[in-house]
Amino acid sequence: MARETSQLVAEQVRMLSTRTRGAELLGIMRADPYAQILGLIDEYHLENGYEFTPQQNSLTECLRQEIPEIMEARAKRLSDEASSLPPTHFLVLTILTALILVGYTVATLTLVDEGGVPSQEARVVFTGLTAIYVLFFNFCKDLNSPFDGVYQIKRSSAASYLLQVKWL
Repeated sequence: MARETSQLVAEQVRMLSTRTRGAELLGIMRADPYAQILGLIDEYHLENGYEFTPQQNSLTECLRQEIPEIMEARAKRLSDEASSLPPTHFLVLTILTALILVGYTVATLTLVDEGGVPSQEARVVFTGLTAIYVLFFNFCKDLNSPFDGVYQIKRSSAASYLLQVKWL
C-alpha cells in the first residue's frame, strides 16, 4: 500500500510541476489520484479486518480528513487558474474610469448655459459613458468570479468528476 500511495503522490507532484492545467484535468477525469488513495485506504481496511493499532487508526482517520481538504484546495486552485482577469485589471479599470469621468465632467463644465446646467447632448454622452463603464466593470467582475454572480460555471473538480463518470 505504501508503495502504491507513494507512486500516486509522486505522479501528482510530477503532473503539478511539469504539465498544464488541461493535462491535470484530463488526469483527474481518467483517474483521480486522491480518490485512488482513499480507495487504497479502504482496501487496506478490508484486508486487515479493521483491527489496527491506535497509531494506525489515527493515521487513517487523519488521511480521510485531509484528502477531501486537499481535493477542495485543488478545486480552488484550478478555479483560480481559470480566472481570466487578474486583480490588477480591476484596479486599472477603476482608475481609468474615474479619470475619464472626472475629465469629461471638468471639460463639460466649460459648456454650461447661464443657469449652470450642461447641454442636453453633454448630459446624454455623460450618462452613456457612465452606464457603459459600470456595465463593463460589473461584467468583468462577474466573469472573474466564475462560481458567483449571473454567469456561473461548475467547479472544475465537479466537472472532472462528471467526465470521469462518463469514461466509466
